[in-house]
Amino acid sequence: MTTPVWAQPRRTPLIPRLISVMVAIGILGAAAYWIADLVALERANAILPRPTREQMLDEKPRARVEWGHVRANLKARLNQTNPLDLGAVWATRTGQVCGLVNGRGSFGGLSGMVRFYSVDRAPVFHQDVDHLQFQEAWFQCQRDRWVELHEGSEEPGFCGTELGRRRCYSVRIFDGTRARVD
Repeated sequence: MTTPVWAQPRRTPLIPRLISVMVAIGILGAAAYWIADLVALERANAILPRPTREQMLDEKPRARVEWGHVRANLKARLNQTNPLDLGAVWATRTGQVCGLVNGRGSFGGLSGMVRFYSVDRAPVFHQDVDHLQFQEAWFQCQRDRWVELHEGSEEPGFCGTELGRRRCYSVRIFDGTRARVD
C-alpha cells in the first residue's frame, strides 16, 4: 500500500531556503549598520564636557580678552549708549563667543533677547546669514559651552529680558496637568 500524496514528507527546494536566509542576514546586517551609524551620530553631536579646574585657569583669561573685543563690536553694531542688556554669554573651545543680547531696534525700542555668535570678533545675528547656517553655528555653540562669561537668561524674545522676567511666567507640566510658576 502506498501512502497518499498529502501524507508524504515534503522537501522544500534549496534555492528558496537560501534566498530566505540571505534576506534575513541582510535585514540583520542593515539593522546593525543603522544602530552603529546612529550611535556614531549621537556621539558626534553630544554635549562636550566642561573644562577641568586647570583648563579653566588657562582658558578663562583668554576667553575674557576675546569677549572684550566682541563686546565692543557688539556695542558698536547695536549703537548702544547704555550698557548692554545681556543674557547668557559663553566661549567655545575654538574661542568663539556665543550668547544673547537685548539691543535697540531701528526705531529705538528694545528688540528682546536675540542670539548671536562671533566670527573674527564680529557678532553675527540670525538676519546676517542664511537660516540653516545660523542654526548649525548656534547648535555648535549650544553643545560646546567651554567658559561661562556672563550668567543670564537663555530664552530668546521678550521673556528673556529683565522686564520680561517680571511680566512673564513659566508653565510646568506635571502628570498631564498644568501648574503656573511665577
